Amino acid sequence: MAISNILPRKIMRNRTRQQSMADRHDYDQKAEKTQDGELVSSFMCSPETAAEEFELSKRLYFQITGRSQPVHRDVIMYRVIQSFKPGEVSPEEANRIGYELAMKLTEGKHQFVVSTHVDKAHIHTHIEFNSTNLNCDGKFVNPKDSYLVLRRLNDDLCRAHGLSVIENPKPSTKERKQKEMEAVRHGRSHKERLRQTIDRVLPDCRDYDDFLARMRAEGYEIKEGKTLSFRAPGWDRFTRSNKLGADYTREALRERSAHRGGRSAEAKKAVPHAGRKVNMLIDIQAKLAAGKGAGYERWAKIFNLKEAAKTLNFLVENDLTDYDELAARAEQAGDRFDEVSRRIKQLEGRMAEVAQLKTHIINYSKTREVYAAYKKSRHKKEFLAEHGDEIAKHEAAKKAFDALDGKPIPKVAQLSQEYTALLAEKQEQYAEYKALRQDMIAYRTAKQNVDKILGLTPEAQEQNREQKPER
Repeated sequence: MAISNILPRKIMRNRTRQQSMADRHDYDQKAEKTQDGELVSSFMCSPETAAEEFELSKRLYFQITGRSQPVHRDVIMYRVIQSFKPGEVSPEEANRIGYELAMKLTEGKHQFVVSTHVDKAHIHTHIEFNSTNLNCDGKFVNPKDSYLVLRRLNDDLCRAHGLSVIENPKPSTKERKQKEMEAVRHGRSHKERLRQTIDRVLPDCRDYDDFLARMRAEGYEIKEGKTLSFRAPGWDRFTRSNKLGADYTREALRERSAHRGGRSAEAKKAVPHAGRKVNMLIDIQAKLAAGKGAGYERWAKIFNLKEAAKTLNFLVENDLTDYDELAARAEQAGDRFDEVSRRIKQLEGRMAEVAQLKTHIINYSKTREVYAAYKKSRHKKEFLAEHGDEIAKHEAAKKAFDALDGKPIPKVAQLSQEYTALLAEKQEQYAEYKALRQDMIAYRTAKQNVDKILGLTPEAQEQNREQKPER
């Protein structure tokens, strides 16, 4: 029995994400290929609405994590094709084996649809599974050696079902390409690759948060604990940034992203000096105490002078000649930002509720007949073993309806309209959120710089007390 690679599915040209998934599911489930749909099975979704349910999980993923990918890099589904030797299996058995393979591959963490095709000389099965997991908080990790893992799972299933196994198969095109790429990269470690990426990305960054966002856009997974760590696709482990050298620690990267210009040379020329972002003044004494040398001291003094001038320009441009007014605006900017942040969280919470209720309503309708048969059955244990997924969906839906406390169950169309309205409001709020965040940072940074210059910070006051001669 042959097996394909795990093929990443992306958004099709001139199609939306949901349309792209729907087109592929429709092709897999064509009546002439699947004996009028009899050879289609699924896990945690209905084949007829799989695209809609996959899309729902992706919206919830964004709401929960806030993460997204550019269209050209966004993997929305994965496909596997399982082919059988002519005459070895029945179509029904082929579908069951495909279901087993999908369950083993996804570990029961992803929705999938299994469609067995009988329109060709050899029976083969298409497996399409959602890249987003059932919890909507993570995605399927497709490592470089995924084909080897998949082939091993497939071979084990073949042997368990008494089917033939292809011994010593020829390397796939993907495997050959991987070997070629490894040969090209020979002698270059993960650490060196990470250093080169950081050095390339940093010069164009506005700040540390922008740096992290750009590293994620480069494909790196980031973990922030005691240390800052990165992992590129295909890497087995995270690489700690502090293992790359003194210039790559979290503290060093914060400084480099904030103090090394934060923009490209073109951007620096295009933006007038007065409009540049105001950065925090550096505590030179603290840096010297931490081991920085004389060269750093000279650079820091020049940097502080420039930032002090930019702070003054900011105050003049915004007509802030009174300290109390500056403090009040900084506080107002923070309060308004917090207000909008709370509203966005409220909207996201309600959107999640609406999406979940909509799923329950759809599931309830689809599983009603099965559940009624289950209640009438005299052999409930056997019935449950065969229809456990459908019964679980129905009972989950009933529980959700009970939680409405007697309120009428809304229609799917009503929920869709509400979700659309909530999403539109969230988009408006988020635009304001970004603008308010910039304002808050600008006013707070200016105030903190003024506090430092006037010696109003607790650190400066403590320093002044220490420097006063004893009487």
